[in-house]
Amino acid sequence: MGIRLSGGIGPLRVSVPVLPAVGGLLGLALALLKGLIYLVWFELLLCYWVLIGCYWLLRAVYWELPRAGYRWWQRRQAAAGPR
Repeated sequence: MGIRLSGGIGPLRVSVPVLPAVGGLLGLALALLKGLIYLVWFELLLCYWVLIGCYWLLRAVYWELPRAGYRWWQRRQAAAGPR
């Protein structure tokens, strides 16, 4: 089963399954391992985006908003004129 190639040194057959179809307990174990790998990969991506979101939220609360408030306060003080 595969693609037959001709020419060169002679007929070749190309058919290399990464994981051959196995059944029984080994097949179940391989399926569970594959599912676990997908789950861990998804979890890593999820944690990555959660960390990025937390970074921007904390940056907004502790850096951007205080700076914006201070700039607003400075403009308000400048508009009020000298006392």
